[in-house]
Amino acid sequence: MGIEKYFHVLKNSRILENIPEKDYINALKYLRATIRRFRKGEILLHIGSEVRHSGLVLEGVIECAYQDSDFNKYNMNHFTAGELFAETLALSGVNDSPMHISALTECAVMLLDFSVLCDENARYENAMQIAVNLLRIISAKNFFMNQKVRILSRKDLRRKIIAYLQSLAHDIDGKRKLPFSKTALSEFLCVNRTALSRELRNMIHDGIISMNGRDFILLKQ
Repeated sequence: MGIEKYFHVLKNSRILENIPEKDYINALKYLRATIRRFRKGEILLHIGSEVRHSGLVLEGVIECAYQDSDFNKYNMNHFTAGELFAETLALSGVNDSPMHISALTECAVMLLDFSVLCDENARYENAMQIAVNLLRIISAKNFFMNQKVRILSRKDLRRKIIAYLQSLAHDIDGKRKLPFSKTALSEFLCVNRTALSRELRNMIHDGIISMNGRDFILLKQ
């Protein structure tokens, strides 16, 4: 399978949490894992397609987005090495995906079949642990989506930005790092990129944030 070179990624992946490293190969065989590589800009899943597998990012960055009837794109999230995506779509048996999934960079992705968890004939001693891990991942993403609804419900752009920055983890110095570009952030917040850039400049001028590239510090909340 050639997966050994990605063990360092799997160690940090929640889907194999509490499973011994020596058992990774058996776990991945159980999940019918296959590895695929994608070029930058390549589509992994088109809107309207059937969803059969979940994906675990091994290298690169994956973007999941919605598209409305006017072909406006709304970035839902980005996924990097060790993160799982499309698991809810795959488990729900969706035959007409509402999401568009693409590679933002050169990517390596491990496709996983979680339907095996419902197969009584497929036996694996750590199957229950994988199911528990999957439940925790889905619960965390549900919490994330609730946070996004809370952020988008703010009445003005400044409050949306502050609410979003507050949701990001920070280091001991209070520094927060944006996980994606300003363009992707504007899509995530469902706002115009020019308006977002202008408001960020205003917030710096007003002493609310300091900014260096993708690094932010909230000076006032």
